[in-house]
Amino acid sequence: MGRGLDRRGLIAGTASLAAGASASGQDFQAMAVASGVGAGTRQILGAGAPAIGSIAYLSEQGREGFFRCVSGTKPAGDPLDGISFACAANDRHFSRIWDHSNGHPEWFGARPGDGNFDCADAIEACFALSPVTQLGQVDYFVRRTLVLNRSWRTMNGSGTQAADNGQGTRIILQGQAPGIHDHDIMLVGSVRQPGSGSESFVHEIHLANFTLVRDGAVTPHPSGDERRYPTGLRASFVVRATFRDIASLENSIGFYFGGTVYTKVDDCLAQRTRAGSGGGRDLAVGFYLDGSPDYGMAGGNASLYLSRCLVVGQHAAHVQPTGLRADGAFVDSFIDHFESAQIDNGIQIRARGVTRPTQVVDLHLRNCVLDGCAGNAIEIDLGGVQGASIEIADPYIYAAAAGGSHGIILHDGGGLVTVSGGQVHGDFREGSLLLQRIRGVRVQGLKLHEGSRPVAVQASGALQLEPQISNMTRQTANFAITAAGMYRSAVRPIVLGSLGKLAGGVFLDAECNYCSMDGTAVDPGCFGEVTSARKLWIGGMDATRGAGAAAFARRNNSIIGVIR
Repeated sequence: MGRGLDRRGLIAGTASLAAGASASGQDFQAMAVASGVGAGTRQILGAGAPAIGSIAYLSEQGREGFFRCVSGTKPAGDPLDGISFACAANDRHFSRIWDHSNGHPEWFGARPGDGNFDCADAIEACFALSPVTQLGQVDYFVRRTLVLNRSWRTMNGSGTQAADNGQGTRIILQGQAPGIHDHDIMLVGSVRQPGSGSESFVHEIHLANFTLVRDGAVTPHPSGDERRYPTGLRASFVVRATFRDIASLENSIGFYFGGTVYTKVDDCLAQRTRAGSGGGRDLAVGFYLDGSPDYGMAGGNASLYLSRCLVVGQHAAHVQPTGLRADGAFVDSFIDHFESAQIDNGIQIRARGVTRPTQVVDLHLRNCVLDGCAGNAIEIDLGGVQGASIEIADPYIYAAAAGGSHGIILHDGGGLVTVSGGQVHGDFREGSLLLQRIRGVRVQGLKLHEGSRPVAVQASGALQLEPQISNMTRQTANFAITAAGMYRSAVRPIVLGSLGKLAGGVFLDAECNYCSMDGTAVDPGCFGEVTSARKLWIGGMDATRGAGAAAFARRNNSIIGVIR
């Protein structure tokens, strides 16, 4: 078959195919026929005993391509005939002519755009046999969780955030799928830890440029445990994985990361606007960092880098909608330029179940944008653990139109926590900045605008507070800083605003002790009563005069700078 033919045109065609030329299947089929090469289906081409070395063109839609007849039986690892197909003569088979790198799910039988066909097997087969799986600018429907667990693999789509077929690559969990309400759409790695150490994990998986869509409402897990909620992309027990430009739509958890090592997540989107069904706590989290896996590392994820990721949208039925949540040992987490828009809670860090200080260090939140927060924009709950080491740098925070609870709340633990720079705008009723039962916090250059309670401190100490507070339009009955039970701390704020917008500068309760106060940059011109006597109070009295000054001194407090 095909012996003695002039293959000059065929050779040029196969070279173009390997180079990624955009000719259609009909073009290649015509080229093959013109060159005298056989063309047809697998059944036709594999009939009889084609000559070893002969070349044929497979014309089946989606599977198109040139194949060479080679000796030996068909490899057992390709049951879907993506790379090879059998001949009637068992001592030979046809093998695809390709670059041995870039594969397509269509070769393995995927039917893009067909909502009644399950493409999961084809995508998984392509991923297993092709170093690079190239997804088309089409919709792939699946009826079960897509599992990607082969090391040293890449999968690229053709555009993310697609709203309709043909605008980009969408992998859609079909609305009639058995697991539409409670299964994950994609699993990268494995649900269960495969061995005692990370050497047994899946290595080097790189995914980019596609959208994961759940075409139905989620059902909250009855346990109320976020780790078990239906997820768009679940990555667990993987080493050196990257996820770039991936969107996760209508999932309880947009992205889950647990048991990962050196993982990078860039420019990904989570969005959910539907309510869940079937009862249960309808939790909604864009990015969930699970610190509970114990696999020999200090935390649940070793070196997790998350950059320029976005969470948008929520529903009134959602419980505690949150942009990013980290539970457990959050060590070695680097969150940069994260953004949430119109989500009640922006970033929530909870050291649940942590017992060692080394599990709550090396957390970095940098240049995050948390807009329209009706709850807590940033919450860090240390769970009673001492020895934390955390950096919060230059956040931009804005309250929802109706206000929020807390701009930044740090509570229940201690260590070394730094908040440097950043802006908090709008009315967070419980505090634009709240420090509660915590030690070792330094705040420098944090700008607090138009808050009804700019700074609040409760039962906290070893603090160095240098916030910048401005109320130009909002009037409040509170002082710029109110503290109850603060100890061994230094306070040096900048306070300004329009006339009558603040009740005073710093208000200490009678239990505050061993504190240093510098009111030099507190401007009395923004007080309801323009007098320096309201720059610093203790126990409801002017701390610089008479009984107030005596009470202030008895608690071993001191004043530095200019207080008048």
